[in-house]
Amino acid sequence: MIGQFKKWIAQAQGGKIDWDELEAALIQADLGLDLVDSVIDRLQNQPLSAETIQSATREELLSLWPTPVRELKPGTPEAPAVWLIVGVNGTGKTTTIAKLAHRFHHPDHPVHMVAADTFRAAAIEQLRTWSERLGTGFSAGTEGGDPAAAAFQGIESGLANQAATLLVDTAGRLHNKEGLMRELEKVKRVIGKHTGQPQETLLVIDGASGKNAIEQAKQFHEILQVTGVIATKLEGSSKGGAIATLKQEFDLDTLYLGTGETPADLNPFAPDHYISEFFAE
Repeated sequence: MIGQFKKWIAQAQGGKIDWDELEAALIQADLGLDLVDSVIDRLQNQPLSAETIQSATREELLSLWPTPVRELKPGTPEAPAVWLIVGVNGTGKTTTIAKLAHRFHHPDHPVHMVAADTFRAAAIEQLRTWSERLGTGFSAGTEGGDPAAAAFQGIESGLANQAATLLVDTAGRLHNKEGLMRELEKVKRVIGKHTGQPQETLLVIDGASGKNAIEQAKQFHEILQVTGVIATKLEGSSKGGAIATLKQEFDLDTLYLGTGETPADLNPFAPDHYISEFFAE
């Protein structure tokens, strides 16, 4: 994603590192300013040359993940899991739910989708269509109805049908609207009354949206205590630094990458691969 490195190396004279160029490229790749500053500070304390700066930068970023990133663990009919899926409109949230359903649905461990985005009839119908294609269970609220009630009733239906993992879709209107955030907080609270806390609260972000994704994560995390991130729309992008920034600022792991439109296009996040791609031309 950052092809400028070889250009810098080729143009470097006497092994001199252009720190301003490095800083600018990292910022352009959507890394947060605090993260860029800390990376630059650590690099400047190392005996580096223009030829070693790329590998050193890669190692500094990779050090954000000292342990392997976990994968989601689905529930069982005997011990079902409820995953609350949140994120603003346009990030690919509903399609991501379908991808999760495709990944974890099994006849002995069925997935049940709950369409609790009652603000948009289209969201309900989109999830219903995916459920029919994938053969999962499905419940939906009514357009304009109470999202928390839709979530509660949908979970009841899923549990009655021996669902193993229940995926709850939510509205995704502007993340900076206080009403939406309080609505989501109520949905989570109501789910908690039924099943204890949701086993996962997953935030879907547009991985190439940089500062917007970081601000969204901040606000959702403050209200809902997000447990993991799924980043979408990174294919062909020159960005992607938001993933590293979320880890550095909030200790939020990106668990999966959505890389296309088919149900199979959901890959576990691998930091080493991500960092290698980050520096690919």
